[in-house]
Amino acid sequence: MNKILILTVILFFSLGCNMLSNLTSESTDEPTSTETETTQTETPQTSSTEAENEASTQNVSNEKDLLSIGAGAYLIKVSSEYTPDEVGRWSAFGLIDESKKIGWAGKSKNVTDQSIVFELPAKTTFKKIGFDTANVDTEGSAAKEVSVEISDTSPDSGFETILSTTLKDKTDGQNFPVEKEVAGRYVKINAKNNFGAEEWLEIMEVRGYGEQETMKPLEDVSGTYKSRYGNFRIKQEGTSIVGCYEYQSGLLNGGIDGKIMTLTWKEEGEGDSNRGPAVFLFDKEAKKFLGLWGYANGDYYSGKWDGEKISDEVGNCEHFKNLSEENAAGSQLEEELKKDGRATVYGINFDFNSDKIKDESKTTLDQIVGILKENSDWKMTVEGHTDNVGGETFNQTLSEKRANAVKKYLVDAGIDESRLTAKGLGMSKPIAKNDTEAGRARNRRVELVKQ
Repeated sequence: MNKILILTVILFFSLGCNMLSNLTSESTDEPTSTETETTQTETPQTSSTEAENEASTQNVSNEKDLLSIGAGAYLIKVSSEYTPDEVGRWSAFGLIDESKKIGWAGKSKNVTDQSIVFELPAKTTFKKIGFDTANVDTEGSAAKEVSVEISDTSPDSGFETILSTTLKDKTDGQNFPVEKEVAGRYVKINAKNNFGAEEWLEIMEVRGYGEQETMKPLEDVSGTYKSRYGNFRIKQEGTSIVGCYEYQSGLLNGGIDGKIMTLTWKEEGEGDSNRGPAVFLFDKEAKKFLGLWGYANGDYYSGKWDGEKISDEVGNCEHFKNLSEENAAGSQLEEELKKDGRATVYGINFDFNSDKIKDESKTTLDQIVGILKENSDWKMTVEGHTDNVGGETFNQTLSEKRANAVKKYLVDAGIDESRLTAKGLGMSKPIAKNDTEAGRARNRRVELVKQ
């Protein structure tokens, strides 16, 4: 994999985005990727007597993976990982990024008794746990005997085992019903051993399906956060997020749904190497964040930001001097509409499978009202966009209803109806792949278009 690693680093730096820190190697015998995707054929559910030792490969694609970055899972600690502080191949983040090609490996020679702990955004009861190992690099490196524990106490205590099983070698789609249903916020993944490799222990993906309590909205996280990329200044206005960071005149824009921020980032320069999607997750106390970012034309997260709050004061960046002022998110939205004639809005949230706007979205909607009142000659199309869950017909209808719900709010707030058009586009205009929770979250959006 040395050649692949070198080529990957060269590629990233040639694109001109210096956010990704240099990868370092601890061994010349690092895992090497086959870069192939294995499709697991669906087989019948095993009997209960076989469940401990045999996985079901039933299709779970329409169920929400609650043990994923896109669903708000947050890495707490890991006993060993080949690339600490990175998001790419072989860090613990690879277990929950929903990519079967990006996985976790322990450090060289750490091939027994490894564990990783994740925090969930709300109390969760898992019904089924899944593992993918088809794309491990080294023969015999796939995890063999594994167990899953859950705790509602802390990341260090109170764990109960909900699954203990033996995996098949190099197989995706190994889905196991849990042996015990226990609700909790902390999940520990344990790998006891592998299939004989002396150098590496690997798992490509871990998934969790079940029931999760409704997330409480993220409390105001406005403030200044210290990170290795300089200070991040984040301004929360209702469910709208706007911010900046010191590196390469970076800008952030997006919204909150539950405890997850769906954002876009942009730095100096033009092109796909200077902008892209990001997701921010906060710890339980909302004092630290984990930010994962990717390129506009990429399929997975390429790097990590992490920050620790050092002040409740937002302050300003040299390239965003009015960030701390009132209605900064609305001002940024207005500027985007003036410049591009179109803007994506992530701060408008709806009840699940419904056109009922959540109360938390009022601030964002009122910002749009203010923009339209300030620019009385503007006419606007409100576009509703969805992910693909539920199919084309369902999502087309849902998007139309949601667009009309936003239009009605604006009209009720005093905007002349003749200035507004509602348009539902369903799942027809995705801006991300619909095969991950994070991708689907990006596709669920409202877009404003000047007529």
